[in-house]
Amino acid sequence: MSISRNVRTVATLAVAGLAAVGAASVAIAPAASAAPARPAASLHVTGKVDLGRLGASFSYVLTEAPDGDIYYSRGSVVYRVKGDHAPATALRASGTVLAVTATSSDLLVDVGSKVFAYALSNGHRLRTWTLPGGGTVTMAGLYAVGSTVWAFTDSATDESGFEYADVDRFSLSSSAVHRVAVNDAYPSDMAADSAGLYYEANINDTSDYVVRAPASGSARRHADVDLDAPLALAGGNVYLLAIHENQGGNSYLDAFRGSTLSTVFSDRVSDNDTDVAGTGIGLLLLGAGKVSLLDTSNGHVASALSVPGAVILVPGPSAAVVTVSHSTTYLLRLAG
Repeated sequence: MSISRNVRTVATLAVAGLAAVGAASVAIAPAASAAPARPAASLHVTGKVDLGRLGASFSYVLTEAPDGDIYYSRGSVVYRVKGDHAPATALRASGTVLAVTATSSDLLVDVGSKVFAYALSNGHRLRTWTLPGGGTVTMAGLYAVGSTVWAFTDSATDESGFEYADVDRFSLSSSAVHRVAVNDAYPSDMAADSAGLYYEANINDTSDYVVRAPASGSARRHADVDLDAPLALAGGNVYLLAIHENQGGNSYLDAFRGSTLSTVFSDRVSDNDTDVAGTGIGLLLLGAGKVSLLDTSNGHVASALSVPGAVILVPGPSAAVVTVSHSTTYLLRLAG
């Protein structure tokens, strides 16, 4: 088993001296739950932010808050990018930050098996949650949707290799933590909206599924043999950028209805495509130095933009892509 293709791609770039995914840090952004079905405007860059020389240990995964501010962490420091301004320190945590996310009022960070919430207004710590489970957490992710927060933790190391992740859920107003999945979720292949958390899982070490776990009630799942795969939410659908081994190992964009997980379409895409993201301007696809804005109803390209050095997309209410050029990392704000 392996981590999702967008993360693998960044690791491949590291070999070439451009970037790397640190095994101890994967932060995940809330997905955009709504997107235009047939975007018509041309995709273009509206701003460029120099993030500096972040180095091979940086995760190259960033998270976007509801107001469009983008956050990322290096060690114990969380940085914020407002608009097109240079990054500024938002928080210095008590330990290495493995994941970060933000609501309109709170900044949440994962430090090992603990998640801390801080007030964005003054930095005061508001609440702490201890996630269940044993072992040393080496990879984590957070999704905040309204007052509900989803968290995954994983203990994979260079020695242990791939490990399935645990998933938990809690409310910003309560100290209680609810376990959603135990050692069966593919780490990083997740997105959340008001309908719940969508993730990929291997149940009982036998079968793979796409799962929708609501904040309350029973989970729904759809069998899928083409996991693991980058996952995105847009236009009421769930999208997987999946390699179909039974179809020559080619890449497809598979779409499922968010409410039922029934199949909408499966569209052949380039084998060079590495990432997909739901954003406020629509569904974006990244591959071979190009970002494409897709029609959410059929996966066809509505607009495309050349982005040399593109590494990974930033899902969220606006749209952005991370690039690397001459060892320097940039954040490009996009509009369509």
